[in-house]
Amino acid sequence: MRNLSILCKDFDLTDSIKKHAEEKLIYLDKYFPNSGSEANFNLRLGKVTNHQQSGKIFYAELSIKSPEKNFGALVESDDIYSAIDQLKDDLSQNISHYKDKEQTKNIKSARKFKEEMHTVAE
Repeated sequence: MRNLSILCKDFDLTDSIKKHAEEKLIYLDKYFPNSGSEANFNLRLGKVTNHQQSGKIFYAELSIKSPEKNFGALVESDDIYSAIDQLKDDLSQNISHYKDKEQTKNIKSARKFKEEMHTVAE
């Protein structure tokens, strides 16, 4: 992960949490092969509440700023490690969906151009 910044709220960032986040989020680098060095990953981890509440009390939020588009996701979970895992899965799905849409648009415009070239030639 080239440009990753981590901010924690209401708990301390341990080395194991930092290592886990880096290991999981490095997976997202594959979606930015050309602009990977220019993409900024901002991870925010925290607790929803400091009270004796049970359930989903941790959150993980990631915003990715790349030259082509900005991506982001927010996940709440009962464990910070599972929140990071779910965040990676959500963003992976969102980014791949966006990339597929862009590729489909490019294919459609290329087909349209090709059809126009054939009509002009006739």
